[in-house]
Amino acid sequence: MRFLIWFIGLFSLAVGLTLFAQVNSGYALIFLPPWRLEISLNIFILLLIGSVIVLYLGLRMLAELGGLPERVRRYRLRQQEIASVQLERDARTAFYEGRFQRSERLASEAFAASPNDAAYAVNGLLAARAAHSIRDYAKRDAYFEQLQTRLGGQHLATLMSMAELYLDERRYNEASQAIAAAREINPKLTAAMKIELRLRQRERNPDAVLKLVEQLTRSDALDAEQANHIRIAAYQQQLRQHPMSVRELKDWSRKVPEAERLNPQLAASIAAQYQEQGEPTLARDTLAAAIDAEWNSELLEQYGLLGLRAEALTAQLQQAEQWLKQHPNDHRLLLTLGRLCYQRELWGKAQTYLEASIAVKPTAIAHAELARLLDQLEHTEEANLHYRASLSIALS
Repeated sequence: MRFLIWFIGLFSLAVGLTLFAQVNSGYALIFLPPWRLEISLNIFILLLIGSVIVLYLGLRMLAELGGLPERVRRYRLRQQEIASVQLERDARTAFYEGRFQRSERLASEAFAASPNDAAYAVNGLLAARAAHSIRDYAKRDAYFEQLQTRLGGQHLATLMSMAELYLDERRYNEASQAIAAAREINPKLTAAMKIELRLRQRERNPDAVLKLVEQLTRSDALDAEQANHIRIAAYQQQLRQHPMSVRELKDWSRKVPEAERLNPQLAASIAAQYQEQGEPTLARDTLAAAIDAEWNSELLEQYGLLGLRAEALTAQLQQAEQWLKQHPNDHRLLLTLGRLCYQRELWGKAQTYLEASIAVKPTAIAHAELARLLDQLEHTEEANLHYRASLSIALS
């Protein structure tokens, strides 16, 4: 339909021009002293139109010829970019396949052929990671140097890669410098904070770890369970690194949030510190609070070895008997009660609890404790039986 309309239009135009030429009897006078030229107006119009067309085509040809070098240059750049993209894809595929030597070689070729800064950065970082994977650290550092020379020392992707790979190589000073520079560029970048968290954990810097965990938790970059695990480890590191007096330990414990303070692992560490400072009563209270908050029979063994005397021992025994009402079949609790009764010189009750512990679950420790009690009571043959049973369980 469109073709038909164009055909009719052109045909009508041709007819109109023919009729106009027949009717038009005018002429054009061209005077150029000493010459004078008269031509038909129709011919003049045709010559004028033809001249314009020829002039346009000539100028167009000159423009095309003049722009040919630029078009050739753009064509070569486009071909170079296509080749670089293909090399990058092949290098990335080889990297994910675990063929790191091939990936480094292809990425290096793409790196050299990169047409712009973005491709240069991507290919350089990929080559650096591939070189790191094959432990060619000198080549990796050479890529980093070239990247920083061209892109500057504030290129975030380069700094993040340097921090991560230096941390993996245990070059903590260089990793710390890179992550500090990255966080100057973007202080709230969670990926940078996670790398720094790993760095501070390896440096055994619990104060920095706790601060970073708080920041990551507020930004929802860590789940509650993971954050709690890291906090407990950091608090335990503080206890190991900074020996404290009893007063300092009390003040430190008050500053620890209750949820962490009652954690079984941290409670055990705090109780051990109190016991080392000669305060078994405070150790007992710490363990009892943790056990009351969340039943953990592993703490019971430590609870039964505090070495309390007199009224403190009696209170300790009474507390354990209260727990027995709720957990009558816990073999560790029965073992702890046996030990406490032994320390209180309640021989009969101690024997009953130890035998009950063995009945619930025979363990080498329970047999050994019962054998020690029977030795105390001068029941040598029975004691030897339990010593042998303890040894048999331990060896198996």
